[in-house]
Amino acid sequence: METQTFEPLLSDSQVGQLLGLHNKTVQRLARNEKLPSIRIGRKWRFRATELEAWLAVQSSGQSSTRVN
Repeated sequence: METQTFEPLLSDSQVGQLLGLHNKTVQRLARNEKLPSIRIGRKWRFRATELEAWLAVQSSGQSSTRVN
């Protein structure tokens, strides 16, 4: 039987520190669907693997959802 691992979710302040953005900016980007996120209640949460993939696309210039 294969065991599944649970990927811990990051908070908006953690993502802000990683990306060099204010946590309110991270929340705005999540709300406007410009950053991959999950809304749990009133809180925004983020998967590190999804952010890493999003950053790869952003840095390659292949996406129309580029952060302005």
